Amino acid sequence: MHSCIVGAGLLGFLINPPLSLYYMQGLNLTPLHGHTALFGVYGMLGIGLALMALLTLLPLGTMQLLAALRHGYWYARSAEFMQQPIVDTLVWLRVPGDVVFSIGALSLTWFFIRLWLWPKRETVSE
Repeated sequence: MHSCIVGAGLLGFLINPPLSLYYMQGLNLTPLHGHTALFGVYGMLGIGLALMALLTLLPLGTMQLLAALRHGYWYARSAEFMQQPIVDTLVWLRVPGDVVFSIGALSLTWFFIRLWLWPKRETVSE
C-alpha cells in the first residue's frame, strides 16, 4: 500500500504536471514511476523492483534530469550522455534487482504450474 502511494502517487505526480513533462517525460524517471507503482500490486516481487528503482532508475533519471536542465532534453537522451561510464555502471547495477525479480517471477510461475499439473485432491470422508 505504501509503495503504491510513493510509486503511483508521489513519483506519478512528479512526472505528470506540464512543466515536469517538458523536462522529464521519456527520461528514466518515467520507468521509475511505472516500476515503483507495481510494488503494492505484485507484493514480494517488489523487492526486486525496489532494487531496480534505487540502484538504477532513480540515479540515472536524476542525472538525466540535471543534464536536461543544464544542456537540453536532446542531450539527456543522446548517445553521448547514455554512453558515459557512469551510465554503464548504473545499468549493470540493475542486475541484482533483475535477479531477485526473476526468482520471484519464476517461483510464482512454478507455483501455478504445479497447481495446474499436480493438484492436491481432498477426499471427502462420510
